[in-house]
Amino acid sequence: MDIELLKTFLAVARLKSFTLAAKELQMTQPALSKRIKRLEVIVDSQLFDRVGNHVIVTEAGQLLQQQAPQIISDIEDAVQNIRDLSGKVSGELHIGTSHYIGLHLLPNYLEQYADTFDQVDVNIEFIDSELAYERVLSGELELALLTFPQQNDPRLEHELIWKERLAIVCHQDYALAQEKNPLQQLEHYPCILPPAHTFPRELFEVQLENAGVILGKVKTANYLEVIAKLVACKMGWTLLPTRLLTEPLVSLSSKQFLSDREMGIIYRTNKTLSNASQELVKLLKTVEYR
Repeated sequence: MDIELLKTFLAVARLKSFTLAAKELQMTQPALSKRIKRLEVIVDSQLFDRVGNHVIVTEAGQLLQQQAPQIISDIEDAVQNIRDLSGKVSGELHIGTSHYIGLHLLPNYLEQYADTFDQVDVNIEFIDSELAYERVLSGELELALLTFPQQNDPRLEHELIWKERLAIVCHQDYALAQEKNPLQQLEHYPCILPPAHTFPRELFEVQLENAGVILGKVKTANYLEVIAKLVACKMGWTLLPTRLLTEPLVSLSSKQFLSDREMGIIYRTNKTLSNASQELVKLLKTVEYR
């Protein structure tokens, strides 16, 4: 069976939309629909019901949705294991990375990796940490680079690569910065944080709670870079890695006020990494918690 058919099916089932799946897979909707039709012919069952603008996974589709990730993983593992017998570092490397890591931490190492292992076809997805976590668990990604969750899943290995100091920040001319004891006045000013139920948001909330900070009004934005821009426009205060602390932003907290943010690599404990993945992990582990 063509595993691309299964990957297409899983995208539609996850997004519950042919349109969104086609956009994610960078293909036309008619081409995507043909793939689904081919798969339905192979399994001799209808996989989706369309009710208005909604896509509902049928009972047969639900069964395939449970088993398809393992089928894909087994086939890809078999192909890669055969290639790896030669000892060569080649083939496809499919990884996920959070936007922050992909923009600020990964590029230097990625360039070195590409120069050293030019026979590896590196495919990188920029996705939220919690989604990357699920994609590695399901076998859709071999490994991912992300902010670690508050509680690690024992089915995954967690290799610590980066530690970053966090700071409470605001615009240097923001009213909060003029307070005599700004850290005691935080609840009276709006805070801008990542969306609820994301790994960074959970981390930030734990950090603030441990520091005894009471939150007042909370606004949200998707990426730390966007949050930094909003805070630079005097829209409120936030927590940021010190890497993003540039004028006109100033830190209100001391180095001891907040703990470090931990980020790194995750991959499944029950899977042998491909040669290509092993070399990337080796390269990144040369980082000394920068």
